[in-house]
Amino acid sequence: MRKKKWMIGLAISAILVTGCSTSSAASMTSLTKFNDVKDTHWASASITKVANEGIINGLPGNKFNPEANVSRAEFLKMVVLTAGLSIPEKTSQGAWYEAYVKVATEQGIYKNTDFSNWKEPSTRLEMARMAVRALDPSLKGAGDKQLMYEATKRGFITGVANGELGKSEKSTRAQAAVVIDRMLQLKEGTKLPVDKRAASYAEVEYRGSNLETMWGARMNTLPQSADFSPAVKGTFNQVLIIDMDDPSSPYKNLVPGLLDGNDNGKNSYVLAWNVTMENTAIVPKGYIYFHYVLSHPYVAPAIIPPDMEKLSPFDDGNKPLLLNKKNKITIWHLETISKNKIAEFKEKNWPFWYFDWSSSQKRIELAPKGRIFGE
Repeated sequence: MRKKKWMIGLAISAILVTGCSTSSAASMTSLTKFNDVKDTHWASASITKVANEGIINGLPGNKFNPEANVSRAEFLKMVVLTAGLSIPEKTSQGAWYEAYVKVATEQGIYKNTDFSNWKEPSTRLEMARMAVRALDPSLKGAGDKQLMYEATKRGFITGVANGELGKSEKSTRAQAAVVIDRMLQLKEGTKLPVDKRAASYAEVEYRGSNLETMWGARMNTLPQSADFSPAVKGTFNQVLIIDMDDPSSPYKNLVPGLLDGNDNGKNSYVLAWNVTMENTAIVPKGYIYFHYVLSHPYVAPAIIPPDMEKLSPFDDGNKPLLLNKKNKITIWHLETISKNKIAEFKEKNWPFWYFDWSSSQKRIELAPKGRIFGE
């Protein structure tokens, strides 16, 4: 086995919009049309709708310049107007955006720690921060990871290439228009489609798992540490859920040629556990594997075949913890569980999200009472 340590999600960068608009713009009279935005442009409907709402302005010569960067000040103004906040009349002194900044600060949409240069282009993360805080006052004190997850979960922020999250990428005026359009739809009560890849990546970064995105379930936030046996302590770092029947499932590309006891993943989910183990006692010539220490009910073990290991970070699941001296290893442990079994657990809310000590009756619960679909 090649020696690898690989964590998913934490290095994946953040997102806002893809090349398709979900605008539900209704028919309007005297629609604003810009010379440089053709009807075939991916954001045309959103640009038209938001411009006619008076939220975004055009440029001289009846132009919009959709691919130009949107500044922090420009996007903040859009968010404040979308939220329907009252803006005091501008005085002759100060920058044009100061009134919007003042209102946004008072309402918790903007915080002084976010940034200070208003003329710089807005990043995707900055857009997510302001938009989520404006839509949900209960999240004004949330951290960046939660804000990005909430933005993807609600569907007004989707993924760029392959659902990745490029949080530091600069945003364009077209992207800003689409995000504002989606905010308007959410305010109107429209349920937006969710990019499962983007939401999964954001949820893993926030909670260490993508259970809510994939199953509508909740588990304890990871990492979670526990005694794995009298001689082994361990930590569950992450768990990834992969839909083996969905070609576009998050992380599907990481399990090529999967082999398991459930018809090689058909009608199944993969559970990819990232686990750290270390021994607390020394046993000469001793060693132990993760599945020797803990067992999980209702699952089948899975592996990546040797000829596919170079294509996957999950090639170290059978690596043992050597006990001849103090050692510490991090591995990926793969299992599959049938979709029918998950549907049954969800319907009956049975406890099953736990590991058992193989040598005793002790149990490590990864959700309250082992139930992930509610108490």
